[in-house]
Amino acid sequence: MDYENLLFICVAFLYSLGAFGILIGTLAMRRPLGIAADILTLAGFTLHSLSLLLAFITVGYANLSANQHLQFLAWCIIACYLAARYKLRHPFLGMTAAPLALLLYILSLRLTGLKNLLPDNLSALFFSLHIWSLYLSLAIMALAFGAGLLFIYTENRIKKKEPLAGFTRDMPALGAYDKINKGAVIIGFPLFTLGLMAGIIWAPAAQTVAANPKAMFSLFIWLLYALLFYQRTALGYRGKKTALMAILIFSVSALSLIIDLTTFHHSHRFFPD
Repeated sequence: MDYENLLFICVAFLYSLGAFGILIGTLAMRRPLGIAADILTLAGFTLHSLSLLLAFITVGYANLSANQHLQFLAWCIIACYLAARYKLRHPFLGMTAAPLALLLYILSLRLTGLKNLLPDNLSALFFSLHIWSLYLSLAIMALAFGAGLLFIYTENRIKKKEPLAGFTRDMPALGAYDKINKGAVIIGFPLFTLGLMAGIIWAPAAQTVAANPKAMFSLFIWLLYALLFYQRTALGYRGKKTALMAILIFSVSALSLIIDLTTFHHSHRFFPD
C-alpha cells in the first residue's frame, strides 16, 4: 500500500468518525462528543491538507486528476466549516457540511485516473483564479445550504406551533441561520464571479470552447446567484425565500460540478490512465 492510499484511508476514517460524532453529538445534545468529533475532523483535515500538498508538489497544477479536484472541494467545505465553527461556537453547520465533505471525498474514488491537462504556462494562474474561486464559493454556499435546511425545518415547527424539543431547543434562532445565508451570499457571489470571469478569459488559451453547454449552465447559476445577491443587499430580502434560493443555487452548482468533473471540459487533452 503506497502513501497515497494510506492517507486516503486515514482521512476517510477520521472524516467518518467526525461526521458521525457531529451528528450524534448535536442530535443527542452531547457536547463532549461534539468536541471530540471536531478534533477528529481537524485531524482528518490536517492529513487531507498534507495529501493535497503532496499532490500539488508531485504532479503540479496542470496534471491534477478528477478525483483530486473533488477531494480539493471536500477540503474547501471542511475548511469553511472549521472557520464557521470557530466563529459561531456552535457545531450545527457540521450536520450538513461534514457528511457532504465525506461523501465527496469517498465519491472521488469513482474518478480515479481521469486527468485534466492545462497549459503549463497558465496552470497556476488558472487554478488560483478559476478553481480556487469557484470551489471556495461552492463551499461557502454549502454552509448556506445547511443553514437553509435548518431554517426551513425550524420555521415549519414554529408555524405549526410544535414544541422545540430535543436538540432543536439548543439550536440557534432563525436570525442566526439568516445571517449565515446573507454572509455566504455576500462573500460567495464575488468569488463565483471572479472564478467565472477567469474561466471565460482563459478558455481560449486552455483550448476549450467557451460557448459550450457547461459554460451556459455556469452563466445560469451566476444569474441565480446575482438575483439572490441583489435580493439580499439591495432589497433586504430575508427568511424562507432566500433560504430556498440558497438551497437551489447550491444544488444546481453541485450538479454542474459533477457533470464538469465527469466530462472534464477544461481541456481537450482528457484521458483515463
